[in-house]
Amino acid sequence: MLQMRILFGVALLVPFFGASLTAEAAKIDQRAARAECFRQANAAVNTIGFNPTIGDKNAVGMDAYRQCCYKMGIRP
Repeated sequence: MLQMRILFGVALLVPFFGASLTAEAAKIDQRAARAECFRQANAAVNTIGFNPTIGDKNAVGMDAYRQCCYKMGIRP
């Protein structure tokens, strides 16, 4: 009877732990994702058509960085 309880407990816990770890979180390398977002932010700043001020560059770069982080599923 004790073995059945242990088996039942394990059968309930294994899917719970499997569901708590998302497949996407396991696949993403945080540093590589941040580097890619930083690269995209720099590219967005370089494509500004008008004569930008420092504030404009910061706003465009930060917006592009945050959007990329959101898409990648990481914290900005």
